Amino acid sequence: MRQTFVKFLALLNPPGLFPKHSMLAGRFETERQVLLNQAVRIGAILAVILVPLFGLLDVVFKSDQMAVFIGIRVIVLIISVNVFVLTRTPFGRRKPYLLGAFLTLAVSGSVALMCRLDGGPTDPYYAGINLPVLGFGILLPTTYFESLFVFITAWLIYFMPNVITISAADVPVFISNNFFMVSTFFISLIAAQFHLHYRKQEWLARIKLEKAHTKIRNHSRELEQNVKERTRKLLQNERLAVVGQLAGGIAHDFNNHLTAIMGVSELLLYNPGLSKIMRQDVSTIFDASKRATELVRQLLAFSRQQILNPQELNINDSVQDVRKLLLRLIGEDIELLIQTASDLHSVKVDPIQAEQILLNLAINSRDAMPNGGKVIIETSNVRLEKAYLRARQLTIPTGDYVMLAVSDNGSGMEEEVRTKIFEPYFTTKEEGKGTGLGLSTVYGIVKQSQGDILVYSEVGIGTTIKIYLPAVLQKSRPHTPPKTQKRLPKGKETILLVEDEESIRDLTARLLKQQGYRVVLAREGTEALTKAGHLKEEIDLLMTDVVMPNMNGKELAEKLLHEHSKMKVLYFSGYTDSFILKKGIIKPENSFLQKPFTFEDLSRKVREVIDH
Repeated sequence: MRQTFVKFLALLNPPGLFPKHSMLAGRFETERQVLLNQAVRIGAILAVILVPLFGLLDVVFKSDQMAVFIGIRVIVLIISVNVFVLTRTPFGRRKPYLLGAFLTLAVSGSVALMCRLDGGPTDPYYAGINLPVLGFGILLPTTYFESLFVFITAWLIYFMPNVITISAADVPVFISNNFFMVSTFFISLIAAQFHLHYRKQEWLARIKLEKAHTKIRNHSRELEQNVKERTRKLLQNERLAVVGQLAGGIAHDFNNHLTAIMGVSELLLYNPGLSKIMRQDVSTIFDASKRATELVRQLLAFSRQQILNPQELNINDSVQDVRKLLLRLIGEDIELLIQTASDLHSVKVDPIQAEQILLNLAINSRDAMPNGGKVIIETSNVRLEKAYLRARQLTIPTGDYVMLAVSDNGSGMEEEVRTKIFEPYFTTKEEGKGTGLGLSTVYGIVKQSQGDILVYSEVGIGTTIKIYLPAVLQKSRPHTPPKTQKRLPKGKETILLVEDEESIRDLTARLLKQQGYRVVLAREGTEALTKAGHLKEEIDLLMTDVVMPNMNGKELAEKLLHEHSKMKVLYFSGYTDSFILKKGIIKPENSFLQKPFTFEDLSRKVREVIDH
């Protein structure tokens, strides 16, 4: 029974949906004032309509008091109109409850006055007091105490004048009127509280919905931005891939021509009868061909087609190795700061390319600071998680990496420039001051080394380029570089040379013969098999181009090894596209000589392979 009574009392004042002094409570109170203002406006309109309408009853039941009653109703009508007008003013928007309470009591008081002037406590008009009170409870989302104030005041307007002057004969009707009036007030009180409670629920649901919509819009914008960024990156990668394939094809042709130019130049330079002027001219040709070779290597690095010699090394060592060179490159007006991690993990990368990354990034920073500044080189161990990789659109897997960062406080880059810096031949430098291959070369080296690269830049603040290379957590045996020989090695072994490019075939044969080797020439695989079958002596070395018509170098080597099991194989090529690297035509353990090669490169590599 007690629990039922407690639940009943809870209906009178339903619990709030949020603490009284919380931010939400404050926001809802503002919303409630708006709702109250709207409800009071509706109540004023109803009063304007119903007060004159109920005046028709005066004609039937109150004809003797009709003039007075009409005057009272006109006053109430004027009050209702003024309340309606006030609801549209700043005061009405700030204090809508006062207007609502005043209107309710004015209507109730007018009915009580008309009853008092005519029939006293037993006048049937007293039922009219219930209507404005009931309307107040239904229309206005008022609090418990706001409702009680209006209801008790309206009841006292009826009770106090009549209880003083009531006669014994009127007591039963008076008690009955009070009973129905209090019941109406009680119902209105409950209605007001439920109205307030569900208005809170409705408002809170709307707030949650607005928050959800805001969250959805934010996610939608973020998703749209991510899609745009990924699309831009995809298009950039596709564009770079197409240009990379073109670069690889161009490099193949260049390498063949450069091999011939460099080889003939070296042969002439070894000629003791060459005049001084001619020697200078030939040296100029040779030096130009070497510079062209570096350009081709940059193209191959960008296109990720360069055949690498990856070794386990500490990037800190590479930084120290090029430190003096960097100081000369960036100039005295630029300060070089090096901050390296003492416990840095090793990485597996081509040492020459690691230095090339540092040099290219340092030069790029230098060019962004014509009036001097700072270049900061940092290294550290990092653990990249999925959330970080996704947020920055990195394509590498999660795991441990070595971070190499090169920062400057130069001019910085706009977004449009930043999205194009890895494109080959794109440069913001003046004509003749840059090839546009520096950063594209870095991009290609990093990607080919299974890493990734990030660029942060703000105009007027500077640029930071971060490179992430996979960390080698288990150290292998240290790499021992071969001892260099002062004199070019010679030999008397038999070499089967297979090359489809006539100029390179003839030149390479001349170079090998000059070193004492017996050379057998073949244009392609079938001819090489035929000549090998006619040879009486053993073939010591097969030196073959990788890509040839009808039969590639690997297939030729496999067939010859059946008959010449002790034969060594040296592959060479200027064609280094994905067909060679990714299709498994040659493997990392195979001996390989990259075109273009010098006389010294050829002599040492041939001797190394034969003696191995």
